[in-house]
Amino acid sequence: MENQPAGWLILHTEGKETASYELHTGKNRIGRVASTNKPDIPVADDMYVSRNHAVLVVRINDRNQYEYLIADNAEVQGKPSMNGTYINGDTTRLDDKPLKLKDGDTIQVGVTKFVLKTADVAITVDDAVKLTQKLGYTETVDVFKPGVVLRKRV
Repeated sequence: MENQPAGWLILHTEGKETASYELHTGKNRIGRVASTNKPDIPVADDMYVSRNHAVLVVRINDRNQYEYLIADNAEVQGKPSMNGTYINGDTTRLDDKPLKLKDGDTIQVGVTKFVLKTADVAITVDDAVKLTQKLGYTETVDVFKPGVVLRKRV
């Protein structure tokens, strides 16, 4: 299990080219690239993504299986991302308490969406990409709706 990826996040956003990112045991940081910030899963071209937006933790449980947990990132600056992290099109914003994920879940940061493909379902990254491309797109949470305070990065 140690040398193999624990799964993949597959970029699955309308109008964006597919990309894949390996997940490994431990913390996998999702965020915007900056000169002082190199996240494990970089998000480009999305002004609503924080440098340290979310953390996806992969761990091995007592049955020797992978578990996937995600939280809006409060670990670096002690505060959540500016514009939220959403799962499967649900408009309820995640907080800093980890939420357990399963294969096929869609993670939205800013207006960018990723699909989780686990090592239990996809054997290779090619399998993960092909399985994701067969899926329809999850509805994008409208982070621009009235009443939601969004701040563009400067």
